[in-house]
Order: sequence, then structure tokens, then C-alpha cells
Amino acid sequence: MAQVVIADAGPLLALAKLDSLHLLEKLFGTVLIPEAVQRECMAKSGEDSQRIQQAIDSQQLQVISSDAVTSVVLPRSLGDGEKEAISLAIQYENSLLIVDDQLARRQAAKLGLTFIGLIRLLAIAEQQGLLDSAEQAVETVSLAGYRVSLKILRQIQSK
Repeated sequence: MAQVVIADAGPLLALAKLDSLHLLEKLFGTVLIPEAVQRECMAKSGEDSQRIQQAIDSQQLQVISSDAVTSVVLPRSLGDGEKEAISLAIQYENSLLIVDDQLARRQAAKLGLTFIGLIRLLAIAEQQGLLDSAEQAVETVSLAGYRVSLKILRQIQSK
């Protein structure tokens, strides 16, 4: 059975900022996003949300209705997008969750889910020759306001 990949809003918005949503399809095929994640991504109109909508229209991203996501009791401190993404990942055996939110990652780890963040995704893309420089991409999204931990930024810069 092929691995089902589910993405949260943060990494999607960062990839849209980089105009690199195509990396998801090249690395994983179609990626599932819960309806709540779509709403978060579309909350602000602009180039990034347009790129995400284009990825949905071209079926690189497949929106899963909130009704189709089995509700799981998760901490209230998580946003709706994170809750639905984690719940959807639980529904699929052998799923991979793409998420950067620290609380969501902690919860995913507690539940035994496999997950990666934006930086790991960019590193994989660079290793596979799909991206010239993961470090440059991380710096670009960091300068655009995407929160990247100093520890991770230093690790990337020291390689």
C-alpha cells in the first residue's frame, strides 16, 4: 500500500511562498489536505493562496471534507487545521504527516504518527536534485516571516 501523505497549512503556505508546491507531487504524488487546512490557507487572499488553489485545481492537493475526517479528541490548544490533519493521519495506516507546529508535532509523536516538517522536506528535495539549496529556501521563508527555530537554522547553515 502506498504511503498517504497529509499536509498542514504552515508547510503548504511556506511552499507556496517559495513557489515550490510542485515538490510535494514530485516527492509524494497527490497530498491530502483536510478542509480546515484549506480554509486556513485561503484565509488571506494573495499569491500564496492562489498557488495553493491552483495545486488543488490540478489535483496535486486533494481536499478531504471535514465530514470524512473521523473526529479524535485532541488538545484544544491545537488549531482546527492541525486537529483535522492529525485525525486524518490516524485514519490512514502508513501515513506521513507534514506539519511544523510544535504542539501538533508533539501530539503526533504521542500518537505514534510519522511526520516531517518543512525543513526536512526541503532537505529531501535537495538530496533528490529537485531543489538547488534547502538552506536558501529556509532563509527565504524565514525572511518572509515563517517561524524557523534558531537551532534548526544553525544546523542548516553549518552543513
